[in-house]
Amino acid sequence: MGATESDQEKRDQNCNEKTDDETRFLVEEIMKPKDLDGVLLESVGKFGLFQAWLLLLLFFCQATFAPAIYGSVFTDFTPKYHCAQDELEAFNMTKWEDEEQRCKLVEEGNKSECSTWTFDESVIIETVSADFDIVCDQAFLKTLSGTLRMSGLLIGSFVFGWMSDSVGRVPSLSLAGLILFISQILAGFSTNYLMFSVLNVFMAAGGVGSYLVSFVLLFEWACPEYRTQASVFAQIPFAVGYLYTVFIAWCIPSWQTLQWVLAAPNSLFFILFFIIPESPRWLMSQGKTEKALKSIKTAAKSNNLPVPKEVPCIEKAMNEEKTKKLGICILVAHPILRYRLIIMSFNWIVITLCFYGLSLNSANEDVFTGMSMMALVELMAYIITLFIMDLFGRRPVLSLCQLIAGLSCVCAGFVPITYYWIRLTLALIGKMGASAAFATVFVYSAELFPTPVRNSAIGLCSTLARIGALLAPTIASLDSVLACLPFLIMGGAAMLVGSLSFLLPETRGHKLPETVEEAAAIGAKENKEEEL
Repeated sequence: MGATESDQEKRDQNCNEKTDDETRFLVEEIMKPKDLDGVLLESVGKFGLFQAWLLLLLFFCQATFAPAIYGSVFTDFTPKYHCAQDELEAFNMTKWEDEEQRCKLVEEGNKSECSTWTFDESVIIETVSADFDIVCDQAFLKTLSGTLRMSGLLIGSFVFGWMSDSVGRVPSLSLAGLILFISQILAGFSTNYLMFSVLNVFMAAGGVGSYLVSFVLLFEWACPEYRTQASVFAQIPFAVGYLYTVFIAWCIPSWQTLQWVLAAPNSLFFILFFIIPESPRWLMSQGKTEKALKSIKTAAKSNNLPVPKEVPCIEKAMNEEKTKKLGICILVAHPILRYRLIIMSFNWIVITLCFYGLSLNSANEDVFTGMSMMALVELMAYIITLFIMDLFGRRPVLSLCQLIAGLSCVCAGFVPITYYWIRLTLALIGKMGASAAFATVFVYSAELFPTPVRNSAIGLCSTLARIGALLAPTIASLDSVLACLPFLIMGGAAMLVGSLSFLLPETRGHKLPETVEEAAAIGAKENKEEEL
């Protein structure tokens, strides 16, 4: 009996000790400082009035990029034309079909230099190319204008990527939008083709700046649980803006009026600076404690949630990050970040090459049909990616999309030009793959790099992608050497980079890295398991 009572007392004592240990553990967990994701989840919540308001504004910013890029397809559209004796001569399809009469005035067998052209107004009544006679020996100016526009994307990606990390997300976003708005308005008053082309550079720079910075701002405010969905869904407004541009261009046949109508909504950027709170992640990385708390308090009040009280832990995180004093050089200096940057940069370049290569000549038969189909396919790709990225992960989706785009590109190269609809179908499949890859690469890039240099990393990758866009016309011109050569180059590059992407770590399920150490740790556990 005594032994039994003694055993019972020991069991009770062990039970009490276990209960005490569990209690201490729970207290320690409660008192443990929260990371930024925990603070945002507690004070901002997963989804509420604040998130709905922020999504509405940032989705608008995403959509403004489409008119900045695709607007010139319609404003600078070159209709069918032929040489005319005077400005009153009506367009004659028979003369257009005779290539000799397009650039020479033929009268009774005699040829003379052309000084006046007449244009087909059945598609678009007034265009920049028609008003300034950018045809025949002046046609190269349109190619030059397109190259300048692409250079605007390159400049905007680099400048606003750097500016966003230096002065903040919201100021950079506001400035990019204002540059876009002002250049669009001024372009409508262009008195010559050079003025129009230069303003297109500013339009492209402002548009891509608005697009990139708004994406990063959305990504940094989003709850980790919905971050992927929000980031992929943020690509959809661009496709919607694409469709909107096609529809408005179909409704308005005058390039000047079209230019101003496309610009009108962007007047919202004048007040955007005052109604969007700055990213607390960026503020923390800069050591701006009070401003970070102010942004979080604004969101907390909008969603009727408690104001954060974890000031010490926020300050600690900020001070730790501040001591790093990271710059864009860390992307090159750190071996893990460097190899990620190289692979992601190649992804961005090749995606852009395939995007433009597969879109080549898609609107030749019917500019509105071709462009609208491209926009619809792009929209479908974003919606599909929204559901499969969390299901299969970032790495396999990116790699497979690249492989699909590359394979479509190669197949399109071997289809004769006379089979237009077969080539267009392959181009649409490739466009879907490239669009899905774009949606994935944005999220993937943001998850691979730490907060202080995240926007710079995305900006740098986007800048390099514009180099790919600049090379696309040159590669396309290689069809004079061999008809399938451009498609083989682009398709082969896509399949190669798609294979390289398997070397990247999977980021699904990881929290957004705040420091270089956290970013480098992504994939480390996976590698250790593979070694074992």
